[in-house]
Amino acid sequence: MRVKDEAYLKWVRTQPCLICKRWSIAHHMMHAEPSAMGKKSGDNWAVPLCADHHRELHASGDEPLWWALQGVDPIDWATRNYRER
Repeated sequence: MRVKDEAYLKWVRTQPCLICKRWSIAHHMMHAEPSAMGKKSGDNWAVPLCADHHRELHASGDEPLWWALQGVDPIDWATRNYRER
């Protein structure tokens, strides 16, 4: 069952982009949770990305590789922050 947590999403949007530290939007990691019928991952797998990096990630076509090239572990970030908030 996918987590729905609007309060957490609101908090994620207040965090700086994980790449450039600018203002962010919430990105739901597509590789963090198996997809089911085209639904996005749960809100617990949302991370902050600016609009530019969000578009770049989606255009890359390979989310795990994109994150690896950025040197960022978004799974770790989401896991830590969802538990701690």
